[in-house]
Amino acid sequence: IPPFVLDSKTPFAEIAVPTLDTVRSSAVLALLVKYGHAVLCCGATGTGKTVVVNQQLGKGMPDAFQPKQMAFSASTSANQTQDIIDGKVDKRRKGVFGPPLGKKLVVFVDDLNMPSKEAYGAQPPIEILRQHMHWGGWWDRREIEWRQLVDMIYVGAMGLPGGGRTHLTCRYTRWFNIVFVTPFDDEGMTRIFTTILGWWCQNKLPTVSVGQVKDPVVAATLEVFKTVSSELLPTPAKSHYTFNLRDLSKVIQGVMSVDPASIGEVGDVYRLWVHECKRIFQDRLIDTADQKWFHEMQGKVAQTFFKKPMANIIGPGCDGNGMLLYCDFILQEKKAEADYEQRKYQQVSDLKNAMGIVAEFLEDYNMISNKPMDLVLFGYVIEHICRLTRVFRQPAGHALLVGVGGSGRQS
Repeated sequence: IPPFVLDSKTPFAEIAVPTLDTVRSSAVLALLVKYGHAVLCCGATGTGKTVVVNQQLGKGMPDAFQPKQMAFSASTSANQTQDIIDGKVDKRRKGVFGPPLGKKLVVFVDDLNMPSKEAYGAQPPIEILRQHMHWGGWWDRREIEWRQLVDMIYVGAMGLPGGGRTHLTCRYTRWFNIVFVTPFDDEGMTRIFTTILGWWCQNKLPTVSVGQVKDPVVAATLEVFKTVSSELLPTPAKSHYTFNLRDLSKVIQGVMSVDPASIGEVGDVYRLWVHECKRIFQDRLIDTADQKWFHEMQGKVAQTFFKKPMANIIGPGCDGNGMLLYCDFILQEKKAEADYEQRKYQQVSDLKNAMGIVAEFLEDYNMISNKPMDLVLFGYVIEHICRLTRVFRQPAGHALLVGVGGSGRQS
């Protein structure tokens, strides 16, 4: 495994710590592409397929290989697919198109099995790619002439069928060399997250011991993730109880997004970890029995790895009863006026003060909006607003609000 040096400017989602599995996958991918073979990388969500392929094609290949990435979705059409690839090739001679002479175009198609099936069970974007791989080209829709496409290699990445993903036809997969990207084992995950968290502690938290943070926090996160994944299984009433490795990385990402100036001792990091785990795992649970089970389980994990009871880690909270909230719209007990990117993510110390600040933001909104909202603010509302601001400030942060009608999701 090559030594890894983290660049402070790399976005969290693009950090790729090499492990034994990723090094193997990259080497196989590079070898196959070098000799002109199509490759299809399969694997569960969050195993790093896209990152491995992008890194290998972007930095690990000779200059003769030109990468072009495209991603499929459920609504991608065959015409869109054809137009994207046609836009990347030049005319060589009559009827023959390809990258510049001496180059090879490597087309990386992410989420290959996402396009929805049409009435007869085919997936048009996949059929147009299969036509190229089988017959060597496709028809120009405007001129109604055959276009032969040369010097092109396809690399695909797809999750396992299920959910929105469909099974690919064998008439298409027969053209590919299939590489299965294995899920990370405990050793691989520990190496990845201790490397990232250790770098963050060394560079951002000079007052805190690195050894007291990185190993216990990563081990505790892994334990919570494995327990939740094995105990909270999806049922028809709880179909969204599906957890993958991305949830694990979001906990570490949340811990690293805090304002370093607000961390004075190792206990502050543990408190932040408790909050981030609740946001990632507990917010998904739909009844109080599951939420209570999670709180008790997290308390046992905290006692095991941090050697502190949960109540001591959390402290009085913002309401005196242990309510943990973090947000970025409060600065020194006042409304944060800075631009969105410059705001500091830190703990809410006083719930009443937070309510007053949210009321100020609501007034500002009502002054400029055509549809002003007359809302009564209370603790429950502030909790949800803090959860949403946490999601919005993260790169590629997406939220899905689930609830009965009239529960205030839109407001």
